[in-house]
Formats: sequence, structure tokens, C-alpha cells
Amino acid sequence: MNQLDVYYRALLNYRELTDNNTDCSKLKRGFLSGDRSADKIIIKRAHCRVDEEWVNEIEKGLVHIEKAIKEERQFIFSNGEVVPIEKVKHVSVESVKHLAKHSEMLTKEPVDDEIIPDKLYSVERLNDYTVYENRFLYMLLCYLRDFVTYRYNNILAATNKYDGSFYMDREIKVGKETLAFKVDIHNVKDDDKYLREHNAEKEIIDRIDLILKTVLAFLQTPLMEYQSKVAMLRPPITKTNVLKMDNNFKGAVALYDFIISYDKDGYTIEEETKEISPFSEEITLDVAEPVLLMSFLVYEYGLNIKSDLKAEYDREEARRRDEKLRVHAEKLEALARRVRNNSDEPMEYIYELERHIRMLEKEIGSIPALRATIDALSEEKRGMKAHIDELKKEISEFDLKLDGIRAEHLEEIERINASYSEKIYQLISSNEEMLKSEREKHLAEVDAFNEHINKLIEEKRNAEGRLADEISALREKLSECEKNYTALIEAKRLCEARYLALKYKEGQISAEDVYTSRDDFYELEAEYACFTKFFKEEWKRTKKQIRRDLLNVKNFKDKDGQDES
Repeated sequence: MNQLDVYYRALLNYRELTDNNTDCSKLKRGFLSGDRSADKIIIKRAHCRVDEEWVNEIEKGLVHIEKAIKEERQFIFSNGEVVPIEKVKHVSVESVKHLAKHSEMLTKEPVDDEIIPDKLYSVERLNDYTVYENRFLYMLLCYLRDFVTYRYNNILAATNKYDGSFYMDREIKVGKETLAFKVDIHNVKDDDKYLREHNAEKEIIDRIDLILKTVLAFLQTPLMEYQSKVAMLRPPITKTNVLKMDNNFKGAVALYDFIISYDKDGYTIEEETKEISPFSEEITLDVAEPVLLMSFLVYEYGLNIKSDLKAEYDREEARRRDEKLRVHAEKLEALARRVRNNSDEPMEYIYELERHIRMLEKEIGSIPALRATIDALSEEKRGMKAHIDELKKEISEFDLKLDGIRAEHLEEIERINASYSEKIYQLISSNEEMLKSEREKHLAEVDAFNEHINKLIEEKRNAEGRLADEISALREKLSECEKNYTALIEAKRLCEARYLALKYKEGQISAEDVYTSRDDFYELEAEYACFTKFFKEEWKRTKKQIRRDLLNVKNFKDKDGQDES
């Protein structure tokens, strides 16, 4: 089971548990509310199209290369020299011919018709595999290895690369719980196993892989390993008769001409970006599971309740095991009743009984481990108790020592206090007169300082009185100035009002005279109020003058009437 299968199975099991819980289901359903338009998954993929021309040509050429390697072309040459007879390993025809021409090598008498020369011409035949054609094959295979490896690695890197991004920024409110989170994931995998197995170009990629493995296998043959030890050929190549006439080498030369003239990449890659947004209900509910799990981990470690949760988990597991045993025991009892009543075959009862026994054995199997744990804890408890008793004994001894040290310290403190009290009394007696004179001197200085302070306070009071009089005079003067200023402002506004009234009366108000702005209109309104005030005051004086004039006329008439009479 691979990693993807494990995660998928774990998610299904996790969802089964959370779906059966009401609170978990409510929280997950809360993910479906709100705006999901910002949630998105982005997958970047690359699709590759391979030009099969170079693949076909290399596959066809490798057949000729394999046959050419099997020819194992070599150059045989002889290396002969005259050596002492005891060093000769084998005698050849050339040795006999050479001896026939050089009879001086025969210096001994024949023994039993056997002629034994002193020296003999020995020929060593050597095979040289570093012929030009084999070196050409090695160079061609190195070119093929680099040619195929470059394209194969680029194709795999593009098509088997996984690039996925996930973004989610939400705030979920369910009842009294609020969950705000922001998730931003970017995952990149090179040579992903799933993409490699489900690649659309898998067939041709497998062919390229086979080509590369074949080339590497050819390079590991003994003939090619022998060529790797000599200097590699460099282009241009010389087309020998073998390269021209031998069919296998002709096919290898054709492949060489093809790859050195091939100036294309041999593949095309197209990038594709797939975006999933907004999420469907299925995706949203799946995403809710890990988010809620992370929220639980924050709660668990933040409150440090892992031990409590573990204890509760163990209790629940024990309860489930007991419940399972109880249900199975009831099933066994029902089967036993049916067997006793001859209404059922006993085989099912035997099978269930054996199953129940295995369950009990499994439960019993955990008892020794628990018992061993309890024994270990008991032993540890006894050891800790003995250690505590030793610590208590040490503490008692330490308390006794501490009481002795405390008594010694109290005696030392009393002795030091008595000594210092005597010294302090002597110092006070010897310095009493000096302290008295210093005290009187300080008291005199304090009196002088107090007198100076009282003088400053008196001067401050006098200055405050003068300042209050000056402030009062300034306030009266300021009040008078404000009245004069107000009168001048009203006179100015009255003059302005008269001036505007005369201009309006004479029709001299032009379009340039605009009073619609805020400040101008406020000023015009103030002038109007001033003129109104002036008008009312003048009207009062005019009414008084009219009364006086009427009274004078009446008195004049009365006087004239008396004179006439």
C-alpha cells in the first residue's frame, strides 16, 4: 500500500468518525457558509509531445551497433625473438623455419635422434582490438548516451513534475465557537510516482528508457571497456573500407550522421494551469477535516490535556472491548439455546465459541503485561519509599545540626550586640559636647533661613497686590477699548450700509458686486443689523422730537388765543 492509499484510507476512517458526531458535523457544515470564491486549488502540469523520428532512427541503428560489436574486429600481429631454449613456451612453424636457416644454434650432439638447439626463435601472436572501427563504435555510443540522456531527463523533469498550490482564508462561526484560519500551501514534487505511472507519453518514454539502458549495456561490454582505455576519436571520422562496405558498420555510420546533424530538441512541452475555485461541497468538507484537526491540536497542546485525552481514550477502548465481548456472549448464549432445542446445527455455535475464546485469549494476553507493569510500579514505589525514609533521616540529622548552629549563632549575636552597645555608648559620651554645639549651630542657621523665607513671602504678597491692581486697571482699559472698537465697527458697518443703500438707489450695483460668498454675506448681514439698530434709535429720537414739536405748536396756539382775547 503506497503513500496515497494510506492517506486516502486514513481520510475515509477520519471522516467516518467525525460524521457520526453531531458537534463535528455542525462544525464541518459551517465551512459551507460564507463566501467561498477566494478558496482555490491551482495545479500546474506540463504535456510533452516527443518527435518519434529520432527515437525510430536510434532504435534502428542500435541493431547494427549490436551486430558490429559482436564482430569483435581485431588486428593480429606477430612478435618474434631468439631466446634460450629453456624459455621457449611453444614451438611454431616459424620456429622450425628459422632454425633450418640458422644451423649455428645447433651446438650439441643429438641424443636419441632428438635435436636440441641452444636457442630458438619464439613467435608471440598478439590480438589488438583497438582498431579504428571499434574506436568509432565507442565514440558513437558515448554520443548516443549524452544525446538520449539530455532529452530523457528533460522529458521526465517536465512531465513527471507535480506543482500544486492551495489557498483558503475563512472565518467560521458555529454557535459560540469562532474559527478563523488562513491556509497557504505550495507543494512541488519532482519525478512523482503517480504522474510517472499515468503519463500520457508513457509508451514512448519507456522506449527512450530502453534505448538508454541498451546504450549503457553496450558501453559495459568487454570490447567497449577495452576502447575506453585508449584515446577517444574526434570528428571528423575517416570512412574506412569497413565503415563503407560492412552492412553493420554502414548502419552505425548512418546513425552517427543522423545524430550529429540533428539540431532540434526532439520534443515540445506545453504548460497547463488548472484552477479549482470556488470549491464544491465535497472538496469543502474534505478540506474541513485537516483544518479542524489542526484546531484540535492547538487546543490539546495549548491546554496541555494530552494525558487526560489519552486516559479517556483508554477508558473508551476498554468499554468498547467489554461491549463487544458482552454482545458476542449474548450471541453465544442464543446459539446454545437453539442447539439445545435441536433447532440449529452445532457448527455455527462451535465456530462462534472458538471466536469468543480467541477474543478472551487476546484480552487475557494483555493481562501479564499489565501485571508486569504493576509489579514494576510496585517495585519502584518500594524503592521510592526507602529513598524517602533515607531522605527523612537525613533531614532529621540536618535539623539537629541546624539547631546547634542556630544556638551558636544566637550566642555570637548576643556577644556582638553587647560589644557594639558598649562601643556606641562610649562614642556618644565622647562626642556629646561636639554634637550639642553642632546642633546649636544648625538651629541658628535654621532660624536665619526661616527669617529669610518670611521676608521673601512678604515681598511676594506685596508684589501680588501690585500685580492685581495693575491687572484690574488693564482690564478696565481693555473693556473701554473693546467698547470703542465695537462702536467703530458699528460705525463702519453703518457707513457701509449707507453706501450700499445709496449705490443701490442710484442703480450703481453692478454684476461685479457679488455678496454671495459666505464671508461677504455674513458681513452684509452684520451691516444690515447695524443699520437696523441705527434706524430704531433714530426713530426713537424722531418720535421724541415730534412730540416736542407738537407740544410747542399747541402751546403757541394757546398763547395766541389768550392774547387775542
